[in-house]
Amino acid sequence: MSSWPRTLALLLAFVACAAFAPLRRIDYVMTPQMQGAALTAMQVDVSFTGDASGETTLELPDGWGGQNELWRGISDLAVISGATMSDGADAAHRVLRHRPHARIRFRYRVVQDWQGVPSAEQGNPYRPIVQPSYFHMIGDTALVRPLLDDRTPVRVRASHVPTGWTFASDLQHRGLVLSKAAASVSVGGDYRISYANDRNIRTAIRGQWQFTDAAFTARVAEIVAGHRSFWGDPSTPYLVTVTQVASPSQGWLSIGGTGLDDAFAFFATPNAELDRITRTLAHESIHTWIPAAVGGMPEEHESQDYWFSEGFTDFYTGRLLVREGIWTPAQFADDLNEMLRDYARSPVRNEPNSRVVADFWHNEDVGHLPYQRGRLLATIWDARLRANGGSMNDVVMAMRHRAESDHALHAAELFPVVAAAYHVDVVADIARYADRGETIVLPEDTFAPCGRVTTRQAPVFHRGFDIDATQAHNNVISGVVRSGPAYAAGMRDGMVLVRREAGEIGDAEQEIAYVVRDGETQRTIRYMPRGAGTFTLQRLVIDSALAGDQLAQCTRVLTG
Repeated sequence: MSSWPRTLALLLAFVACAAFAPLRRIDYVMTPQMQGAALTAMQVDVSFTGDASGETTLELPDGWGGQNELWRGISDLAVISGATMSDGADAAHRVLRHRPHARIRFRYRVVQDWQGVPSAEQGNPYRPIVQPSYFHMIGDTALVRPLLDDRTPVRVRASHVPTGWTFASDLQHRGLVLSKAAASVSVGGDYRISYANDRNIRTAIRGQWQFTDAAFTARVAEIVAGHRSFWGDPSTPYLVTVTQVASPSQGWLSIGGTGLDDAFAFFATPNAELDRITRTLAHESIHTWIPAAVGGMPEEHESQDYWFSEGFTDFYTGRLLVREGIWTPAQFADDLNEMLRDYARSPVRNEPNSRVVADFWHNEDVGHLPYQRGRLLATIWDARLRANGGSMNDVVMAMRHRAESDHALHAAELFPVVAAAYHVDVVADIARYADRGETIVLPEDTFAPCGRVTTRQAPVFHRGFDIDATQAHNNVISGVVRSGPAYAAGMRDGMVLVRREAGEIGDAEQEIAYVVRDGETQRTIRYMPRGAGTFTLQRLVIDSALAGDQLAQCTRVLTG
């Protein structure tokens, strides 16, 4: 008998074993580097098994969250054993050469590559924070990763944490793999760790707030549990970190953060209230599912799909807060009306989606556009689906089911296909409103029987002077419009702007009051801040008699 069949069998067995051989774990060990009692850097030691080819590429943090050159926060990157290292294709890559499957160790330090403490003036601090008493690191900005199989297991732990310090990371749970490591947050120092009744949910909070740690943790648990209930998912580990950012001036309020796979990194000024924080928490928690669980995002130019990923997330923020009983229909309307007002006043409202792709991270008004457009479009489409006996809930659940087995279409491509199966054609609307930027108008009966959407012409806001020129000239008032109400009230070029005492920027229907210095005299000038022309303003007016069956019907409309 020939030995060939036996040889072939052995070869096939070898190939099968190689194909299903367990992937060797990547170990990360984070160690605080102290100078006396002050933290100066976070040392990260990494050990892993190199690629079979004898060459493994390391990827350093680069661009993420509107930040660039994040590799500047990586210092003293060096191989300890098992390989030699050389420069890669760019500053964000290194090449390791080694024996096939060699066990390799390398080390680096994470440092803060910017000066001072986190401030709201600079926006959310998405670069690593390394302060004397604490650190905050988002995985995409602080982890150097070997480019290996995405399924490679990863373990992360802290070492030599100073006495009295805490450490918390969503990287601590079991089942972590390389593809999930970057979407993470790790904190340590003077953070306070709290657990909800569901021990899977914990918070890491530092600083003093207008709410207690217990109240905040309870609200997180309420939101996350409600979202899991809606999606039919079990309880799994979830971490929320809360870090203060300094207020540049009295009254400056900032609330923001980023949702990660199983965590939320939250930043706010000390004057943030729990009710204001609730909305941000709810929005970011929904990002656990939208867009990731319903098709995901394209690998390039993902901002072109922000009308779906951010807009639909905003749509479900209000929907699920009502479903969970955290918001009443009136609170839902207040939130929607604030968005409708901002959308109506937006100076970039009719910009095409190409402008969003170009300027999302660079222009605040442009950054708001996809949230507004996507939420309004989802609201209109939901009303059409309800008219056909369904709801948007049916569509996103069907998208999730299909995305679990079919990865050919990302979420914004998959949505029109699934919506069509529920007899709603959205293709023309996407081209008209999301792509070309035409104005979106809600039908009057969109939320019936909750109330009605009113539409009216509102006056355009104008301060009556050039605020940019005024600020550029050390608050010496410039560019007063002679035909405007500010001039009629006594405002003149050359006066010094001291402060705004009343009114709301953007609202032409509230009297505005500026304290000015005119020579040696200080006085207050009051007027209606109206410019030329009007704009279309919509508003959801909830029926004041909403109760009983009508209230129950309204709740069904708002929650699907």
